[in-house]
Amino acid sequence: MAASITDPRYAHAEGYTAVAFGRRGDFICTGGSDSLVRVFYSSKAERDQEAITLEQHSDNVLSLAVSRGKIISGDEEGVVFSFGLGTPSPSEPGGLAIEPSGTVLRSALPARDVSISGNERQVAIATDDESITVVSLVDMSQLHTLGGNRTAVNSVSYSPDSVYLVSTGCNGTVRVWDMREDEPSCIKVIHKAAYVCEPGSSMEQYKVRWSPDGRFVAIPCGDHSVKLLERGSWELSATLGGRHTKMVTHVSWSGNSKYVASVGLDGQVVVWDAAARKAILTHNGTNPLCQVDWNPCGNMLAFTDNSGALYVWDDVVPVEQGHAAPYEQQTSERGTLERQPFADETEASKLASDLFDDTTGVDGAAEGDMDVDDADEDDNIVDAGDGLDDFVVDDDGAGYAEQHAPRWAVVGDPQTHAFQPGSTPWVNSRRYLAFNLVGSVTAIAQDASHNTVEIEFFDKSLHRDLHFSDSFKFSMAALSDTGCLFATTSRELANDHSLRTADNDDVSILSYRGFASWSTSADWMFKLPAKEHPRCIAASSHGAAAITSQGMLRLFTCGGVQRHIASLPNRAVTCVARNDLLLVVLEAPGTIKSSTGLRRVEYEYLLMSLDGQTRVSGGTCPVSPSSEVVWAGFSEEGHPATCDSKGMLRVLHRYWSGLHASWMPVLDTRRLSRERGKHENFWPVALSARQFIVVTCRGKSRFPPFPRPILDELDVEMPLLHSDTQVGQQEAKYLAVRVFCEQQQGEAERTGKEYPGGDTAHSRDELEQDKLLLRLIQLACKADKSQRAVDLALMIRLERSFDAALKIAIYQKQTALAERLVRIKEHRFAGDEYSDNDCDGDSETHENGNKSRDARHKVAPGSHQHRSPAATYGQGQTVAESSDSGEDVNMVEIQSQQSPPPQAPAPADMAAISGVDSAPAVRPEQPPVTSRPFNPFGVAAPATSMDIKRSDSFFDAADLHSKSLDKNSPALSDSVSNPSVAPEKRQLVQPAVAPRKQAKMSAFSFKKQVLPPPLPPNVSSHSDRGDAQSD
Repeated sequence: MAASITDPRYAHAEGYTAVAFGRRGDFICTGGSDSLVRVFYSSKAERDQEAITLEQHSDNVLSLAVSRGKIISGDEEGVVFSFGLGTPSPSEPGGLAIEPSGTVLRSALPARDVSISGNERQVAIATDDESITVVSLVDMSQLHTLGGNRTAVNSVSYSPDSVYLVSTGCNGTVRVWDMREDEPSCIKVIHKAAYVCEPGSSMEQYKVRWSPDGRFVAIPCGDHSVKLLERGSWELSATLGGRHTKMVTHVSWSGNSKYVASVGLDGQVVVWDAAARKAILTHNGTNPLCQVDWNPCGNMLAFTDNSGALYVWDDVVPVEQGHAAPYEQQTSERGTLERQPFADETEASKLASDLFDDTTGVDGAAEGDMDVDDADEDDNIVDAGDGLDDFVVDDDGAGYAEQHAPRWAVVGDPQTHAFQPGSTPWVNSRRYLAFNLVGSVTAIAQDASHNTVEIEFFDKSLHRDLHFSDSFKFSMAALSDTGCLFATTSRELANDHSLRTADNDDVSILSYRGFASWSTSADWMFKLPAKEHPRCIAASSHGAAAITSQGMLRLFTCGGVQRHIASLPNRAVTCVARNDLLLVVLEAPGTIKSSTGLRRVEYEYLLMSLDGQTRVSGGTCPVSPSSEVVWAGFSEEGHPATCDSKGMLRVLHRYWSGLHASWMPVLDTRRLSRERGKHENFWPVALSARQFIVVTCRGKSRFPPFPRPILDELDVEMPLLHSDTQVGQQEAKYLAVRVFCEQQQGEAERTGKEYPGGDTAHSRDELEQDKLLLRLIQLACKADKSQRAVDLALMIRLERSFDAALKIAIYQKQTALAERLVRIKEHRFAGDEYSDNDCDGDSETHENGNKSRDARHKVAPGSHQHRSPAATYGQGQTVAESSDSGEDVNMVEIQSQQSPPPQAPAPADMAAISGVDSAPAVRPEQPPVTSRPFNPFGVAAPATSMDIKRSDSFFDAADLHSKSLDKNSPALSDSVSNPSVAPEKRQLVQPAVAPRKQAKMSAFSFKKQVLPPPLPPNVSSHSDRGDAQSD
């Protein structure tokens, strides 16, 4: 395959640019003069994707080093940062998980070069202060300084077995250090072996590199050549020269140590055959080149120039011409680089004590590695079975071998990893200890003796910001409206060895700072017993809680009274409090692990009162597959909530009902990010009923920056099916509102208080649910889905909302649906349970002639009754204007104002109702009139915004019947139109028909134009003002 070089990709601003490949060759890391570190995918298919940007540095990035699990970068300010490379998610096998893991070193002068030892325990840092600093990556507090240099050190490189370290200075001196002793010693000094350069200019600095097989060191020399320093004899045994015309700035070895690539200020990239001592390829560039690195697992080079551009050279070595591949073939097939044997890599418990006591030589290193590999095999015995499942191997891809899914087994988890909601790792000597809607708590590293803590509030009118010197070096905090709880813990539990020294690591502190202005001393402090350390803490306006490493749940009041203590399984992951509730998330017993090494964690939750006297709920806490809980909290309304590493937000619905509680997914943030088409991570802060409050982290960044960023609000949207359609969106909105209202009602019942906001707020929330249902009913009617409309109508809460649904059905000319809704209303608001069988039976009676219809209009003489609920249909309602656009039109807007209560009847009317004679009262005699049946569709005349077509035979029959009644009953017309008639009296003259029967009377009975018999003379029928207007 022909070699090709990509077009320049300007990764950084103009200036010195560093580059390094990942150990598996799957990504390229760059650092530039814009103080950024960027990570690019190296494969051709993913190369054009957006880079991962790390923004921790504040000055020019000069050096990079990448190991299997870390990225180390140094800048011109002398600050060296460490980034952790996490395990890619099984659902995203190509993804990269990069997290800041702390500050390695702060030097007064620029960090020119960094090199990670092969065992990843140490990192050597070359600075301009004439010394080499060796830092333990296991314990940052253990440092060694290698002196003896008379000028600035510009390059360091560890041997693959971590036994030797080679360094060069600006005076051209090469030094070889033996790193096996307690105090590393210089065993070889070679003067004037390398370039002599002036300190300060990055472009004039050069780098030396060890070969992967550990036999040679490539050193740029003053005659524009590259010389190879042989291990053991420490002699310059070979020279690669004759191509470069200016200074060589950087060299790199291929994965199998067969080739060397060099770049220089002349803009050339030269590929050398190390064994033949000759150049096989040359590329001429236009700008001076800064660095070059070889893909350890492929035939690929990456190099940078002083314009900030990154170049990738694919298929460098022409293998088809007989040259050996630059990588091990087995390595390429596996997709990972087999490590070289390293010295003394056995027990993790001896890392700190044996950090600089690696007495094992190169030969003994391989033996130590065998022990590690054997130990790994022993760990997988539980998944191995008898080994016969893989007897048939499908090595030719024929497909006859049976495919097995990863087997799972429960194994012991040595350590449950706890976290504090709202906390972050160290970034630029700062970290958030707590972050919520109250405010943020920030720890700022000062020196080895103390930190500074700053508390910033969002609402400055309630509290003023605080800052104080922290001599305890608190590692966690829980912030509430009334105070802040701080705690120190062991370095192991905090996963941060820079917090405290080994001397005070045995005793932990709980400290509370109250914000009450009326109290002169609201602070308190407790010292925990030796070897008992907090795992997680929580605080609210009702008290504080701490769960310790000894399985103790300790509960306190805000004033420091120890009010309860309980034992919990020593598997607590996190805890959070709100008002009188405490939510605890725990890992389920045992860790589930597959034969492929994949780890799956199950969780449990416990919801209890903060006084420890009541257990509200408990059970399984679900998470997405292959994910972990990363945040827990309460919504502003009181819903317990969790968010997992896959971005799924869940709330505990009906938590007040014990066994009926269930976790509901309310938002999928990853799907939201995909819909936006952006690479975004949402860092959780808080939750309200309608919005998820987050910090939006761009690219692959996962934590909020400093200073405190602006918060973003994501609308809560249930992950329902077809959520991209109008119906799906309305259903999601309705479900979210319904859950919110049910939670408000349940919390009021649990605490014995009224609904938040009172009855007015309760009615408003119910009305909002009904409006959303009416929109869905309208969409169902437009789509001619009557059964769906009926299902939605059954969810309606208010009677006037049901009347609005009936109007929608009429306007959409859904005659069968409207008739069904009339019957549903009869059952619904008469207190009966509705079923389709009841409706069907009523329909049969309705269609079987006039006998059943006439029976509905028979009224007992002398009896009266009030107007039924159905008789008020159409009052106080308007219909929105319709539109052909298909949007939310023709919707009935329900008036939220309550109708005035009916006035008490006069004594004479009460006597007429009861049939008992009372004081003599003269009632005006009225001529007998013909009764007009109640018209459930009798509304006011349509407004101009809703022009109902009158061509339907149903409306024609209704109008004909009404006109005939008006013509024959003048008294009726007078009583309706005369405002002097009291409203309560007009209500007394309703036909004495049973409420159940009266509600069944519908306008559909007018289709055959069968009129009911006249009422008795002593009973008159009056319609409301709306009926008169419609007539």
